[in-house]
Amino acid sequence: MSIDSAVSIVWDVLKCVAVPIKRQFGYVMSSKSYVQDLLKEVRELDHEAERVRNAAEVATNNSREVYPLVEKWQANVEKALKEAKDLLSDFERASKTCCYGSVPDPSCRYHFSRMAMDKIKDIKRLAGEGGGFKELDDISFSPTPGNVNSSSVKLMVDGVFESRASIIQDIMGALANNSNNVVGVYGMGGVGKSTLLEDTERRIREEKSFDLVAKADVSENPDIKRIQGEIAYALGLDIKDDEYERVRADRLRRRLENEKKKVLIILDNLWRRLDLKIVGIPCGHDNKVIGCKLLLTSRNRDILRGEMGCDRDFLLDGLQEEEAKKLFERIVGEKVHDDEFKPLVDEALHKCAGLPFLIVNIAKHFKHTGLFEWKYALKKIMLSRNEGLGEVINNMLQLSYDHLNAAEKSLLALCVAYGTSKPSLEDLVRHGVGWGLFREDNTIEEARASLRSQIGTLQASSLLLEDGDAYGFKIHDLVREFVASVASRDHPLLVLKDEDKLITTLPKDKLKSCRAVCFPYIDMKELPKELDCPELQIFFLFTFNKSLKIPDSLFYSMRKLMVLNLTGICLTCSPSPFQFLENLQTLCLDGCSLDDVAIIGELKGLRILSFVHSKIQRLPKEIGQLVELRLLDLNYCSKLEMIEPGVLQSLIKLEELYMKNSFDQWNAVEQTPPTNASLIELNHMTNLCTLHVSIPIPSVLPEDLNVKKLTKYNIQIGNPFRWSSNEEGSRTLELKLDSISDILHKGFIQSILGKIDDLFLDGLDGIEQSICALSKKGFPNLKYLQVKKSPSIHYIHQSSSHTEFPRLESLILEGLINLEKLCHNHIYTKSFSALKVVRVTCCDKLEVLFPRSSLRELPWLEDILVDNCKLMQGIGEADDCGNVELRNLRELKLFDLPYMRNFCKAGSTPSSSTSGDQVGTQKAFFGGQQKSK
Repeated sequence: MSIDSAVSIVWDVLKCVAVPIKRQFGYVMSSKSYVQDLLKEVRELDHEAERVRNAAEVATNNSREVYPLVEKWQANVEKALKEAKDLLSDFERASKTCCYGSVPDPSCRYHFSRMAMDKIKDIKRLAGEGGGFKELDDISFSPTPGNVNSSSVKLMVDGVFESRASIIQDIMGALANNSNNVVGVYGMGGVGKSTLLEDTERRIREEKSFDLVAKADVSENPDIKRIQGEIAYALGLDIKDDEYERVRADRLRRRLENEKKKVLIILDNLWRRLDLKIVGIPCGHDNKVIGCKLLLTSRNRDILRGEMGCDRDFLLDGLQEEEAKKLFERIVGEKVHDDEFKPLVDEALHKCAGLPFLIVNIAKHFKHTGLFEWKYALKKIMLSRNEGLGEVINNMLQLSYDHLNAAEKSLLALCVAYGTSKPSLEDLVRHGVGWGLFREDNTIEEARASLRSQIGTLQASSLLLEDGDAYGFKIHDLVREFVASVASRDHPLLVLKDEDKLITTLPKDKLKSCRAVCFPYIDMKELPKELDCPELQIFFLFTFNKSLKIPDSLFYSMRKLMVLNLTGICLTCSPSPFQFLENLQTLCLDGCSLDDVAIIGELKGLRILSFVHSKIQRLPKEIGQLVELRLLDLNYCSKLEMIEPGVLQSLIKLEELYMKNSFDQWNAVEQTPPTNASLIELNHMTNLCTLHVSIPIPSVLPEDLNVKKLTKYNIQIGNPFRWSSNEEGSRTLELKLDSISDILHKGFIQSILGKIDDLFLDGLDGIEQSICALSKKGFPNLKYLQVKKSPSIHYIHQSSSHTEFPRLESLILEGLINLEKLCHNHIYTKSFSALKVVRVTCCDKLEVLFPRSSLRELPWLEDILVDNCKLMQGIGEADDCGNVELRNLRELKLFDLPYMRNFCKAGSTPSSSTSGDQVGTQKAFFGGQQKSK
């Protein structure tokens, strides 16, 4: 071997040895750098985790559920942050104790640096994963739009009945079996299939046996677009802007085909074969699902097996005898144990045949009645000519139906006429007004209140079921069938099914007697030239078939028509079919394409007119002839660019005007000649009480705009950008200001500032130093206040002599660079007393959130977030009274506050605070206890 070769080998060996030695030595020398890097990554991950937590909280508050993947990520983040903080804390203690703190311990530094490097990589990975959770739909899903709070669910809060629990367990086992792709449940109407699905879905989510769960109600007349939307929403796929079913189906199919997670799709209430390809669920030529699993319910086992390819199906029977008694007792109470009532209870339960829906229905009827009424009601059922269960069901429903007044019966018929299990409350208001259900009510808002009361009555009798929020409701299939058959003698109605799409084959005598007809998204290729329905008062046609033509003579015989809803229709020419409808009160052309709407001006008696999501470009002068109009809805008419001058001021009886995300090309008052509508026309609407409007150019706002009668409004001025508006606010003002604007001093703004419950301000830069100074009348009703990027604001509350914000619940402040204090002086006793949420971000001059002792005046405070406030030293100021207890505080989130040392400021200043290494554990005091933060 040559000398050169030997040298080369030795050099390579030395390099192999030297590099690791250098790296190990670097671990010792660079430990301080690792401390700073780890602190930086911890802060960034903390920010990312906080953002996701806030979004998850918003989701939970809106009845959405957080994805299991997000929850797992949050758990990993919490663990990683704890380990990192423990590592930093251990290193600091070790550094101080090694050699009495005089000489750094190389071994300590070496081990810390090695562990810190690994932890930094781990935290960076988690932060990267968190970046994928950007939108609300990335973080959460709506488990079941509706269908969550029916009466039967509320009656079973103590747990699922044993007979149901065993079936749920069997369903879970069948879904877990890889050989089963489709699992079904069948049973007669009223037996509780939908409730069983809800209980099963809850178990699935609790056990996290599927990553994604989507649910849709199919119903007797499937609305494919709605089914697609419910599934896509649960998957976090946004298809709202896709108009055509085929496009939506293709996007949904591609999403499901590329989905790597375990997906379960629940389809409730199938009446016939559902073509999965049309919906967008991947399947083979035999309608057999591919790539995900289905859980189905139907009344008919053959539908599940023959049409939907079920691998396993389960029969759901009625409740066992003891279970039925327990359910009955929960509603009726101890009366069922009285000796004289016991035989009647047994007879009633025998008639109910174990069907939960009937048990609830008859129990509610008997709850407040005496012995005689029980006997009489059961005798009516017992004397039925037909002893079949169907007749018993009708008799039981008849008991409840007979106790309704005429208006409630009409409302129930209107609900059934929709052809869906979940009509919306707002649609019922608009169609009910047109049908004359609320003649005693003078205004639309009074009609709305009356409707809510009637819905409550129908829910109390179980003829409507609760669903979702306080005013959510749905109709059980048994009730729909009952009303459409037995009760329709009072209100003859016809809801077409898909097999009835050839309307020309329907009996003519049936059409002639009908008062309501609905075509609910059936696959109809064309309409007849004329429908001979001389008694017809309500006509609904819901479709997404843009090629479906409306013949000019279709409504020729319908001279009594009062309510007309054509959803999804393309009217390419003047809508001349309307010329015969002299008695029409409500006209809804939602989601329609219309070239010209001038002919609508001939419908002089029209009270409700809706164009929501329609593609209209112009509101012509003929609309000004509708002097009886009470409600005009132009929401989401994004192509509407012209409202002819004088049209709005002619609508003198208008009570509600909706123009959200719609027309905003307002003329200034002084513009002559006017080319478009101007806001001053609203002064002629002396009955206007509800207004939703956008005014991008503040200068067009008249000085003397008079809208003192407004009780509900959503007014946007200057194109404000708000991350999310508060849905609970009914009187909302959103302002994006510039430095030269004097809009806040205009009479219109001052007249509504004192009434608003939701205020958003952006860009305030005038002479006012506090929010209080903006309104001469104060803010007695304000609940939600958000202020951002407003340099003139130094305080929120400036005066200590009177109450300014007695009802304020949420206060959000962002980028107020000159904000010094929330309150210039001590908070007056009742100011901020209702405050629950405070969020302050990037307010660099703010040293203390609440002034001395004021925390004691905030008994309901639940949530505090302070982020990136450079001089912040404490949430409150310490005083001589000792610790402050915030008994309702649930969330305290503090980020990037370099001078924060304690919850309460103890008189220290930034200059006296230690600004060096912040590795140490911070302490805060709550209720006399010390907790680490």
